[in-house]
Amino acid sequence: MARSIVYDYFFLTVFVRENTVLAMGENDQLDYDRPYERHGNKYVVTSPGCYLKYENMQDTKNESGRMLQIRQKDPLTGVCVQTDIQFYDGVPVARFVNHVTNEGEEEQVLTYLSSFTCSGIKRDGNFLYIPHNGWQKELNWRRYSFEELGFPVTQTKSIRRSSKTIEVYNTGNWSTKEYLPMGFLSHPQSGAGLIWQIENNGSWHYEIADQNDHYVLNVSGPNEIQSHFSKVLRPGETFESVPAAVGAVRADISDAFSAITEYRRRIRRKNRDNDTLPVIFNDYMNCLWADPTTEKELPLIDAAAKAGCEYFVIDAGWYAKGIWWDSAKIVPVEACAWTMPCCPG
Repeated sequence: MARSIVYDYFFLTVFVRENTVLAMGENDQLDYDRPYERHGNKYVVTSPGCYLKYENMQDTKNESGRMLQIRQKDPLTGVCVQTDIQFYDGVPVARFVNHVTNEGEEEQVLTYLSSFTCSGIKRDGNFLYIPHNGWQKELNWRRYSFEELGFPVTQTKSIRRSSKTIEVYNTGNWSTKEYLPMGFLSHPQSGAGLIWQIENNGSWHYEIADQNDHYVLNVSGPNEIQSHFSKVLRPGETFESVPAAVGAVRADISDAFSAITEYRRRIRRKNRDNDTLPVIFNDYMNCLWADPTTEKELPLIDAAAKAGCEYFVIDAGWYAKGIWWDSAKIVPVEACAWTMPCCPG
């Protein structure tokens, strides 16, 4: 399948080819012939993914914007994939979700399901922004050329189809312990950029691999190799992929952040905080480091109030009871313009 998705007021066209990469247990390894070699651990040229055939598409409107629902089917196994692409009016970001249904007569073991796949990425001049993350090392975005990440030009006249991949992933339910589930691909020469985020609080994965002289981006939730994921799909059963949001933006990372922030605000449930946007002071980071005492807190409370803060947070209640607890309790309520569960009265 080849289909062009055009964002109304941005110049970048995202070509989604073979939108869903599907890998299924033994079927992926034994029962099919592949049109090309699959080298290494990369999720490119998976057999079920190659055999998916386009069947139909629905194009509708809802309260958020345009919705495309694309149906593909593997005629050999009877496995059907429906891709839901939700657009948001005025925002250059779309949300992708894949639904896999076993419409065949035999069980199928699902070992990988992409949320978004983009092929045809230009061979040269790309930069990947990776958000390194960790406790006390948050939001550390770094820019890398593909050469720096292991894709130097070593063959100039032959088809490039190596075993190398650029992989960023998480295993387990601490979803941001090493990286944020995000990435940004920039091609300054053309002025085009692509930002994505994986919307999952568990395991996730994305990779960039070379195939037939171009690169492929695969974005997914858990998989077999990194997180030992598998799902038995009995006849009639359906499995849903982890959602992924993808934005077509300019090559400037500031433009990418602006687009994904607008998308996040659009999908948030309505609540009073969104309307009032109160100013909050938190005493933890670069301040008291979970060591609150009356002597330390009162000057901070006065300074926060003078600066216009409407809420003051003693950020230590997520610890088990300890030495700090008695100290925090003796902050007199009358000195505060707020109340908290840890403050008596």
